[in-house]
Amino acid sequence: MENQSHLWTLEEVGKQAYDVFLELAPDNLKPEDITKFNDDREEHGFIEEDIADESWNGFVEFEIDQEDYAQVIVGLEYDGIGVENQDIIFAKILISRDKAAPFCHVIWKD
Repeated sequence: MENQSHLWTLEEVGKQAYDVFLELAPDNLKPEDITKFNDDREEHGFIEEDIADESWNGFVEFEIDQEDYAQVIVGLEYDGIGVENQDIIFAKILISRDKAAPFCHVIWKD
């Protein structure tokens, strides 16, 4: 198994991405979206960490190495309460897992 000590875990980059989200959201989301998120995040909020998918290739000018980058989605999930297809994604974040090469790119909700 390859030594991955130079990489943050998915859980660690999830926390970092969430911190970035909280810091930048007021400048990038509508006031009503921020209110909705703040009102519902305790009960319905989610942070989903995963390997970065190929959809990022259209947003960044370099090839995404799935080992070195993660994708983090921040949103509200309502499916569990009988409100189907009403989930809200506020931010999709591409973040570097490499401890020596920090990078982050955010796609915000329109």
